[in-house]
Amino acid sequence: MAVQDTDFTCDDCTLDAARRGDDLVVLGIDDDFARMHALRFGMAEGACLRCVVRIPAGPIVVRVGRQEIAIGRELARRIRVRRSRGA
Repeated sequence: MAVQDTDFTCDDCTLDAARRGDDLVVLGIDDDFARMHALRFGMAEGACLRCVVRIPAGPIVVRVGRQEIAIGRELARRIRVRRSRGA
């Protein structure tokens, strides 16, 4: 289990650093344009999500509620997250 914890231990990273299976909480979104896109996907500050898969040189697929969404790397770099310790 300690090995898994070292994969993604940052308390304030961006979504593009997430790994498959990580449970995350959105901390903030750094600009209005990115915030608008994230809100469309249900990813406001405080939202809980799970990284489903990270496609090499492609999007990051996350589960928010009952939907799975592919987030482009550029948008993912603007979404600050932390790993959810309770999940």
